[in-house]
Amino acid sequence: MSHSSSTAAAAAEPGALTEEATAAAEAALLDLITPEGKENPFPAYARLREAAPVFPSVLGACFVSGYEACKEVVFSDRYGVADADWFDANEPDWRSHPLMFHVYSTMIGNNPPDHTRLRRLVSHAFNARRIEELRPFVADLTDRLLDDMAERADDGVVDLQEAIGLPVPIRVMAKLLGVPDEDLPPFQSWVRKCGVMFEIAVTPEELAAGDAAYSSIRKYFKGLVAERRSAPRDDLTSALIDVVDSDGDRLTEEELLDTLGFLFAAGFETTAGMVGNSVVALGDAPDQLAPFRESSSQLAAATEELARFDGSIQMTRRIALTDVVLGGIPIPAGTSVVALIGAANRDPLHFTDPDRLDIGRSGTRPLSFGLGAHYCLGAALARMELEEILGRLYQRFPGLRLAAAPVREPGLALRRFASVPVKLF
Repeated sequence: MSHSSSTAAAAAEPGALTEEATAAAEAALLDLITPEGKENPFPAYARLREAAPVFPSVLGACFVSGYEACKEVVFSDRYGVADADWFDANEPDWRSHPLMFHVYSTMIGNNPPDHTRLRRLVSHAFNARRIEELRPFVADLTDRLLDDMAERADDGVVDLQEAIGLPVPIRVMAKLLGVPDEDLPPFQSWVRKCGVMFEIAVTPEELAAGDAAYSSIRKYFKGLVAERRSAPRDDLTSALIDVVDSDGDRLTEEELLDTLGFLFAAGFETTAGMVGNSVVALGDAPDQLAPFRESSSQLAAATEELARFDGSIQMTRRIALTDVVLGGIPIPAGTSVVALIGAANRDPLHFTDPDRLDIGRSGTRPLSFGLGAHYCLGAALARMELEEILGRLYQRFPGLRLAAAPVREPGLALRRFASVPVKLF
C-alpha cells in the first residue's frame, strides 16, 4: 500500500482493544505479510477479524476486516482516497517516484470534485451499451484462443494464464484504447512491476522497478497520443483527446497520459488475475461447475461469487477525512484506513459458510468491486469478460482440471497466479 508509514496514522493507538485482542490482531497482521500468509491469507484474515475487525495497528494504518466496517469505509463520504495533499504531508518524497505521482494523479488519487470531473470524462467508454458492443469481440477472441490452446497443448496440458487468462483481457483493453497487438509484449511485465504500489510493504528496489516500468508505459502512450492527434481513429485514445463535457471541461495533456496508462494497466491485470483465481477455485470445487458447462443464466451470479471467494483485489486504502468512530474504535482524521476486501468477503456475520464456494449464493453483495464514488469503473467489463472466458472455456473443455500446483505471483493486495497448468481433456 505504501513504502513508508504514515505519521498521521501512527497517532492511532489500539485504545479500546484489550491487550489480548491487540496481540492476537498484530500477530495475524504480521502473518499476512509472510510468504505463507500471502499464499493463503484467509486463515490470518479470520484471526484478525475475530480479534479486532477494526484494528489501529502500530504498523502505521488502521486495518479493517469486518464486512460492515469495510462497507462503511469504501462507501461513506467520511473517508476519501489518499490525494496529493495527504501524500505531501505524510510521504513527502512521493513526487520523486513516477509510479506514485502519476498513478495517484488519476481518479484513484483524487476526491470530489476533482474525482467526479475525471471520472465523468472517461466513464462513457464503460457504460452498459459499450460493454455489450464488446461482447462479440470477446467471444470471438476467446474461441480463437481456445482453438490455439487445443492445438498447442502438450499431452492435453497447457498454462491457462499464458494461453487465455492474460491474452483476452490485455487484447480487450488494447482494442478499447487502440494499442496495436504488435505493441503488447512488454506491457505484461511493465504492469506487473507497477502493482507493487498497492502492497503493504515494498522494498526500494521494487519501487524503483515500478517507477521505471510506469515511465515506459507513459512514454508509450505519449507516442500513441501524438499519432492519434494527427490521425484519429475509432478508439478511446482518440475519444479522450477530443472529449469535452457539458461544462466545456476536458482532460489536460498530463491527465490524458496518466488516465490512459492507468486504464490500460488496471483494465487487464485484475481481470487476468480473476481468470486464474476462478479456475483454481473451481478446480477445488468441481460440484460448482454446472453453470459454466451449460451456458446457464446463472453465469453472472457465478462470476460474482468467484470474485467474492478469491478476488484479485484484496484491499483498498482510504483516509479518514474527519475524526470518526468505526466499530467502536476512534480513528483520528488523516489516518490511513486499509479495508481488507478479501477478509470482508469471508465474514461469517454477513455470508453463510463463507469459506465455501457456492455458485448459487444469492442475497448478498460482496465488496469485490467497491462501492460509492470509487466503485470500479471497469466492473461491468470485467464481469462480461469473466462470463465469456469461463463459460466458453468449460463448454469447450468440460473435463478441464488442474494438472499441477499453480504458481502465485508475489503480493497480497493484488492476488493472482503467474501460472495455472491445466489438463484440457
